[in-house]
Amino acid sequence: MFIRNCLTPKNELTLLHSTMSIKHALEEMRGSHYSLPVIEADGSYVGILSKRSILEYMESQDESATLATLYKDSISNCIDVGANEYVDLREGHFEDCLPIIVRYPFVPVLDGEEFVGIIKRSLIEGTLEDCFGIGVDGTRLLLGVHNQSGTLHEITKVMNKYDINIISDIGFEADSNYLRRILIKIEPTPYLDKVKSDLEKRGVRILEIE
Repeated sequence: MFIRNCLTPKNELTLLHSTMSIKHALEEMRGSHYSLPVIEADGSYVGILSKRSILEYMESQDESATLATLYKDSISNCIDVGANEYVDLREGHFEDCLPIIVRYPFVPVLDGEEFVGIIKRSLIEGTLEDCFGIGVDGTRLLLGVHNQSGTLHEITKVMNKYDINIISDIGFEADSNYLRRILIKIEPTPYLDKVKSDLEKRGVRILEIE
């Protein structure tokens, strides 16, 4: 569901076609476009073309080649075909976007073999900011917990006891001592010391507070 809700559809994008010349592509990229998706005539996804990849291609050519001649070359020589990772429109999840967006400027989205749009980096960054409660005043507690049923319930019981709102909560991988770590952000409270004491009585280890 996240993929569909966050998709920028292809009819709202500037798209390049693999048969375009470098000159044509640069005209399409004029302005704020530094990287754009490249598709075939049948709608299949090819890769990403960037101004940087164009420059790298030009720099690799013989010094005798004129700019006018290079402009006529096909962008197929410049496309980052290694940028062929994507998420599936029907089966993809938010976390599938993360390993892609750290390497590329956007996440391509496909429905079967057809390119249907992208998920922008700014949207992924905004979603992560919401997950961590960035910009919301509060206190972060990194908790070490055992991987057993009812752990989250015990934590929320403590918060409810002192009428504390949980702004965000995220689970992390295990460390050497505990099977799971949970980062929660709670609203400011004068009962922080009591919260710490109650959590520890329930077997929750307070790893960090900030």
